[in-house]
Amino acid sequence: MHRALLVCEILLEIFKHVNTIDWQNPMMKSYDKVSFVRTSLAALATTCRTFYEPAMNELWANIDGLDPLLGCVTRLHPIIYCAERIWYNSSCSYFGDTEPLSANEACQFLRHASRVRSIHVDLPHDFRLLSVLPVETCMFPRLQSLFTSLLLVIACPTRHLHLFLSPTLRRCVPWVIDSNLKLIVTRCAALEHLSVLRTSGPIADKMSILSDSVRLCKWLITLSCPPLDWAAWKHLSNLPTLLRVTIYNDNQAPSESLSDLNTHTAAYITKLMQHSEFPPLKNLELFIVILPWADAERLFHAMSQCKARQTLEIIRVFSYHSEVQDLDNSWIAITQFCYCPELRTLELQFPCCCTHLDNDRLLEAMSCWPHLRSLSLKDGNHHQATVTFRGLLAALHQCPHLEELRMLVDTVNIDVDPTVESLRHTSLRLLDVRSAEVVDTKAVARIILSIFPCLDNIYHSPLDSNHANMWHEVRDYLRHLRSFAVLDCQDATVD
Repeated sequence: MHRALLVCEILLEIFKHVNTIDWQNPMMKSYDKVSFVRTSLAALATTCRTFYEPAMNELWANIDGLDPLLGCVTRLHPIIYCAERIWYNSSCSYFGDTEPLSANEACQFLRHASRVRSIHVDLPHDFRLLSVLPVETCMFPRLQSLFTSLLLVIACPTRHLHLFLSPTLRRCVPWVIDSNLKLIVTRCAALEHLSVLRTSGPIADKMSILSDSVRLCKWLITLSCPPLDWAAWKHLSNLPTLLRVTIYNDNQAPSESLSDLNTHTAAYITKLMQHSEFPPLKNLELFIVILPWADAERLFHAMSQCKARQTLEIIRVFSYHSEVQDLDNSWIAITQFCYCPELRTLELQFPCCCTHLDNDRLLEAMSCWPHLRSLSLKDGNHHQATVTFRGLLAALHQCPHLEELRMLVDTVNIDVDPTVESLRHTSLRLLDVRSAEVVDTKAVARIILSIFPCLDNIYHSPLDSNHANMWHEVRDYLRHLRSFAVLDCQDATVD
């Protein structure tokens, strides 16, 4: 055996690469892949004494339910692994009148429990089999992740919940909000990731339990749950470890974070910005079905006033419908984010987000974002391009690191002469001109090549529009121009 394999750290790293399954994503787990990984680790464990412990630790690191552990009990092994057993109803226990474990069998059951680091409990189990275990027994002293289902909530009495509550637990995904949630966060003081999948009843009845439980968490990094009360938000805003919060309501999934923040309700996030401070907030994402213009104004104003504006790096706002009435000519959506000096990505996709936008307003906004790398503006109500090539180039000169630009550009009224234009933007790699019209394809191609010499991709949408063929010509002519430029460069080198 190679001497490198005697180094524990190297051996552990090798075995981790054998176990390549994403256990936190049930959709990525196939029976064949799980079987192959387990067979490989079992083979490694029986190779030699050096391999046994690290291979067994990986083999038992992630399990689905208690069946693997119950299968270690000699009496229960044929019941669990019987090839002829068929489940007609997965919610029914197949242990029937099987006697509870004896003291000796309990040792067999717990033999490898100390190796388990993650468990998905998707099916109900007959917990009376474990009645021999003392009330305060923690089956999994090294458990870090616990994923449950509604069936477990129904089948697992509170007196048995302690079996899963390890002081080392870092990630917990309880199915519903009930009184057990407080028990979980109290017993698992080191909890870092909490995700509550369902409310199981009116949210008003559950908010108190949820909010009280959240306030007991001192080390949260990520949180996903229904809406919280303001006391819970105040607690979260003071957690130095918190990076991501996802708030969902009415079966929708908005995500808000303190490195990330998304939500489906503009009013909710507006109040949140007004009443709480999130100094570490870096990513704000809003997915709103209907965004009334008045709500948009209040929301963006609240964002411009909150402390987080100094740290925001990513802002995305999406909405498919907007109630617009008597728009104020002085109000421009893009300029509302001028108070975010650290902005790297800005993506606005909602009706009228480009209203009143012109060369001067674009320059005003982009001069505030020296670190910007991606800008995307999509307005379904805005079909007339108002930003020209000259205005675009002047604005982009304020953002030397911009790599991606998606916005409607006026490519009909050309106001740039590529033969005399001295300004260049060498960082831009992707340009999406949206539904821009084009008439002189050769002139547009020359301008693009001249002012954006490093551009890799140029897009136009929709693909079936009247101007799609014209933009195909622009791309074809760009390729010809680049080919000639390469040949001229080669000829110059030879001379």
